Amino acid sequence: MAAPEWHGSDPGPTSVPFPAGLDGKVSQTAANPFAPGSGDSVAASGGVDGLSAVEAAPGLLNLSADLLDRCGSFFDPVVLAQLDAALAHELAHQAQEQSARASEEVDLAIREGRPSEALVHLVHRSATATSVAAKSASQAALASTVVESLGGCVVGGSAVNAVGASGDVDAVGVAAMGPGFDPSVVDRVCGADLIDLIAGLEEAKNGIAAVQAQAQTLFVAQQRLDQARAGVPRERIGKGIAQQVSLARHESPYRGRQLCQMSEVLVREMPYSMNAFALGQISEYRVGQVVAETAFLSLEDRATVDQRICGNPAAVALLGTRELCAETRKAAYALHPEAFVKRRNKALADRYVSLRPAADGMTLLTALIPLKQGVRILATLTRVAEHAKASGDDRGKGQVMADALMHRLVHHPPCDDGAGDVGDHRGVEAERGGDVGRTNLGLPLCTGVDQPEITLELVMTDRSLFGGANDPAILVGHEPIPAPTARAMILEGENTYGFAPRVWLKRLFTHPESRTLLAMDSRARLFPEGIKEFLRLHDQRCQTPYCDAPIREYDHLKAYAAGGATNVQNGQGLCSACNQAKEALGWTSERSDTPGAGPPGVIVRTPTGHRYVSTAPALPG
Repeated sequence: MAAPEWHGSDPGPTSVPFPAGLDGKVSQTAANPFAPGSGDSVAASGGVDGLSAVEAAPGLLNLSADLLDRCGSFFDPVVLAQLDAALAHELAHQAQEQSARASEEVDLAIREGRPSEALVHLVHRSATATSVAAKSASQAALASTVVESLGGCVVGGSAVNAVGASGDVDAVGVAAMGPGFDPSVVDRVCGADLIDLIAGLEEAKNGIAAVQAQAQTLFVAQQRLDQARAGVPRERIGKGIAQQVSLARHESPYRGRQLCQMSEVLVREMPYSMNAFALGQISEYRVGQVVAETAFLSLEDRATVDQRICGNPAAVALLGTRELCAETRKAAYALHPEAFVKRRNKALADRYVSLRPAADGMTLLTALIPLKQGVRILATLTRVAEHAKASGDDRGKGQVMADALMHRLVHHPPCDDGAGDVGDHRGVEAERGGDVGRTNLGLPLCTGVDQPEITLELVMTDRSLFGGANDPAILVGHEPIPAPTARAMILEGENTYGFAPRVWLKRLFTHPESRTLLAMDSRARLFPEGIKEFLRLHDQRCQTPYCDAPIREYDHLKAYAAGGATNVQNGQGLCSACNQAKEALGWTSERSDTPGAGPPGVIVRTPTGHRYVSTAPALPG
């Protein structure tokens, strides 16, 4: 298996011979489905000297720019408005017919002298049909108005003709205005052609992603060579390469490393999967699942699974994602069942708990734990919820389960000794990561601890805190929250959120236009800690573009060893990975605060000369 290129390891042998039936020419043709000319011309242009990718790169770049232009001019909002108007008028026409039939049924029932109960039912149904017809007519008239406002043609007169003397839109007025859309436009839209376009674009998107993977592998190899020629120590070769890919793809550094790992394996070790990927038969996500399911196999076994699963691109395209994963896992298990035991032990050792922000002031608490314990936890919470509902609790089942989980984790007393069960938590001991045969260390998993001190940094205007204004507040490191919620967190205390907060107020001074942080009170703080606090409030998240990781480290934009000052202007907050990446050869960062050029930010330049700008989020003000 090829070593990841971004870890400073020996490259070693980094390619796998193409299995029988899949030679280099086929792979080259499949990997470049958008190049002009036939597959033979592509193979001929680079099959001898190996420069096909180098020569094709400018053409593909121009083709991608042309494709973007074509995609940008594809959609016409007038066509969508015409389809909406046609649907609205069709529904209005059907509603008008139903209303007329309901009225006729009422008249017929009266003439036939039906019982009053039947008449009441028919009159009610007629009134409902008339109301629906009126609403449908109003929506149809509105849809025609939208078409006209976008410059489209409405056959049968303007939508204003549907407005009655009282100003209300009625079904009769809509019917009198004619179609209310342009049939020549609507009838030209073909559903079959659109499905063909969607399918073709999906395959093209997959093929483009395959070219991206191949380009990433070439880029990693080229950058490693550049670093070696520049005298970078062997153990540091590869640093900062995946981060450049993440910037180019507008992804986080973590995702960039994942993409580089996947492309390395695909291009170097899995030619059949790469071929299916390049032909557009499998998506980037699904081919990534194939890579992940074979990660623990030897090079030879992985090649065997690769051929078995993706040897027929047309067949693999028919598999669903779960089915593809299951088939890959089954093939891998047949070759190396012992590896699954090791894989399970590794998964057990990798258990963890994490927290990440969600929308509307919520968070997602995630626990990766063994299946048995996960099922027991869910079953326990389910029993608690069912018992509460049976006792008349008006909360939803999910609400009770969430409340029970929070209560048992936050307010849970220490466990006593003894066998016990999941109900009283006794006898639960810590598990050793790795060897499932020896899991008990005799250490109590549930110990008596005080509730930890938690600091929430909340940035809001004085008028929101004291004056009742509705300027949104910012929970540093998370998303903006409504002003009433922020006031409740600060002022209402224990009755609302289950704790009595100690509130510390500190004044922050922002720019009147850009609302970037300029200064703050720094009393009772050592200067270095004050700088850290300022940068944390100013940057809020890692300042590398597209990286949403929390701030873990604070560093100089211009290195201290190079004469950079230790002050706010020369500082930034970064995650650990990005702070290490910027130390690689060729990376530079500088403050951008040109007057009139927008909010100040940080300019990041990569070893290839590309430039990316990161701007801190504006604060309330």
